[in-house]
Amino acid sequence: MESTSNSGLIRTIRRNVSARRLRREEGQTPTEYLMIVGIMAAVILIAFIFFFWDTVKPAASSWSTKAADAVGASKNEKSTVDK
Repeated sequence: MESTSNSGLIRTIRRNVSARRLRREEGQTPTEYLMIVGIMAAVILIAFIFFFWDTVKPAASSWSTKAADAVGASKNEKSTVDK
């Protein structure tokens, strides 16, 4: 009788240990990685704008003007990009 109760106890302990292993929250989940990447992207964008905007501003302005012309061009008129 004692061996049966010991084996039942051992099975119960093993089941509890495996359940604990499954519930552990080690490492990072994909959601946490995405949050970290999003925060890093925001920091990089803010640093880029703060430190390099004066250098990049003329090129960005030119690109946005050409993109607006290309999108707003009518079928009969060519955009300034094509000229």
